[in-house]
Amino acid sequence: MTARGERLPVVLVGAGAVGAALGRAAVSAGWPLAAVVCRQAARARDRRALVGAGTPLSLTELLGSTPLPPEEARLLLLCVPDREIAPLAVRLAGRTWPPGSVALHVSGSVPVSALEPLAAAGLATGGLHPLHSFVDPERDAESLAGSVAALEGEAAALAVAREFAAVLRLQAFVLAPGTRALWHAAAAHACNHLVALVAQSLELLARAGLPEPQARAALLPLLRGTLENLAAHPPAAALTGPIARGDDAVVAGHLAALATAEPDISAAYRALAQRAFRLAVERGLADDRRLALAALLLPARPEARP
Repeated sequence: MTARGERLPVVLVGAGAVGAALGRAAVSAGWPLAAVVCRQAARARDRRALVGAGTPLSLTELLGSTPLPPEEARLLLLCVPDREIAPLAVRLAGRTWPPGSVALHVSGSVPVSALEPLAAAGLATGGLHPLHSFVDPERDAESLAGSVAALEGEAAALAVAREFAAVLRLQAFVLAPGTRALWHAAAAHACNHLVALVAQSLELLARAGLPEPQARAALLPLLRGTLENLAAHPPAAALTGPIARGDDAVVAGHLAALATAEPDISAAYRALAQRAFRLAVERGLADDRRLALAALLLPARPEARP
């Protein structure tokens, strides 16, 4: 599964933000695309124009055994919402697929066992989840290279997934058994919760008198600088601010100010401040500073009973 001519033509099932970006990146990299499949034929035609190759098909046409000449092994790439993967696998298994075909889903959280109906139909099954935030297919197809992709599945599916990832210039690794939910939680915590964290900060800045557009413009350079620091240093060395300095008076002022904010903001600040405190201690925070911050941030231990 390494020669260019042996790459399985992709049947892209689902061409939303993720599917369209992966399909567009695959076409740009020279991987053959057999079909672009959406619920409606008109949507399939529109997304085919965006992806750049493949026969546009409605899901009904695909499930109705619309020919996909030539009759050779295919790579079914399922890029549908998580809740739709298992029922879609049941429906796709009702169609006859050429020997050697492979099915991969791109979900970070759904177990590969959701594709069991396709495995029973003779396809090798697996998962390929790119660690990337998908919003704009054109931009994301160009920025995808270098992202990490988590692979899982049986040997034949892993071989195809590795090749597909390599062509898209993804950094692939195989998930440790039973860790898919942990992997996806880490991704969601870093990406989705960063968005929520920024939204909380924007709310605080608005209360301080800075309107949302200006507040976003003010925070973005700060965030970029933080990411650049993290690119060059581990978290403990990249930490800045009052906790890194051991300035308990400033932290106490923050906690007092946040007492009138939405409860989720003060709770998030305290929870993340506790982890920042651990990073500061790891870096060598002085004992007196450590004790002062611990008294502010860490929950009091219950007194031992006699």
